Amino acid sequence: MQNFIFMFDSIQDLESGLKAQQESLAKDIRNAESALITTKEGYLKVQGALEILDILRKKLEQDNAVSLAAVMD
Repeated sequence: MQNFIFMFDSIQDLESGLKAQQESLAKDIRNAESALITTKEGYLKVQGALEILDILRKKLEQDNAVSLAAVMD
């Protein structure tokens, strides 16, 4: 009988440990997902800024070409 009680207590202890580990891992996953979302948002903002700069550069080059053509005429 004492053996049965010891086994039952061991199973309960193991279950408690596993549930605590599960909660910790779930928290880690939520934190990692949050960090990934933040990083992704930052990346998309930088990508958008680079696209705007590319548009501005092309516009300046086009305006320069038009100005140069007008001077050459």
